[in-house]
Amino acid sequence: MEKTRNQKVISGVKRHLLFITLYLILGIVLSVLYYLIAPKYYKATSAILKPIGSIETLDVTTKSKTTDKQDTGTELFMSILTSRRMYDDIIHKFNLTSVYGISNIDRVREILQKCCTISESGQRVISISVIDRDPARSAEMANFFWENLDKLLKEMTITTAKKNRIFIEERLASTGEILTKLQEELNQLQQANKLLAIKDTGEISTLATELMTKLSEKKLELERMKRIYQPEQPEVVMLSAEIKDLQKELDRLTSYQTNLSVILRELKAQESLYSFLTAQLETAKLDETKNTPFIQVLDTAVVPQKVYSPDIKKILIIISAIIIGIGIIILFFDVLRFLGSI
Repeated sequence: MEKTRNQKVISGVKRHLLFITLYLILGIVLSVLYYLIAPKYYKATSAILKPIGSIETLDVTTKSKTTDKQDTGTELFMSILTSRRMYDDIIHKFNLTSVYGISNIDRVREILQKCCTISESGQRVISISVIDRDPARSAEMANFFWENLDKLLKEMTITTAKKNRIFIEERLASTGEILTKLQEELNQLQQANKLLAIKDTGEISTLATELMTKLSEKKLELERMKRIYQPEQPEVVMLSAEIKDLQKELDRLTSYQTNLSVILRELKAQESLYSFLTAQLETAKLDETKNTPFIQVLDTAVVPQKVYSPDIKKILIIISAIIIGIGIIILFFDVLRFLGSI
């Protein structure tokens, strides 16, 4: 009787082992099938170095200014990386409303935030991870975070050097407009006086002296002819007309010389100012570059080859652990039954 009972228990144990093995195989097969048909997600990660120091002043269009020097550069980086504007820029850049098939941008933003992980790892590293069904898009999005961070920092960071650079650029543009206007006035003056080749006031003075000498000679000749001929004589009339023409030419030349001197003097002053501002602008740009925080990329995200989710190894381990655990419990009761405890 006891022998028959033990045989039944042993037979039950064998049957349970067979069922456990079959269930284990079935669980593995179902896990593999689930892995094959389930949507695949890929994870790409980029890393940047934390900035050193603090940012003194920010100017954000829709936000108030802050001058809290206790806000470190790292806090600034993290604030921008996790800001709504950053996520909205990514949504528009990659057209995620169409990708996710959701028109509600608030919902799209929530999904995107769950797919992104921005954390401080190590002493000087900020890691940016993005999970997406498209491996190439996940890498592009992870890289876009630090690319857009660099762009936003340049837009938002206002330093003394930047203000100085903006001021010099405005003055340089204004000076350039004045130079263009003076050059146009110079060209119009030369064309009106038909002295296009004369830009030297010294040359004009020489020409004016020659005209004055010639005019004086003609006046002396006229005085002499008036003593000999009547005023109505053709020689006297022609000489008088010639003197009038010379006087008009001299007056025109004198006026031209005066106007030209004013324009050339102003033109020279503006050209000197333009050269000075150009040199100052280069210096201001260098100073601004020194004072503007910049992004140091440690790792650029690459297109992932490995599937991040679902993890087939994890699924197999969980399924196997559950089935084996249930099997151990069943076998434990079989052993107790065999020992006569149950």
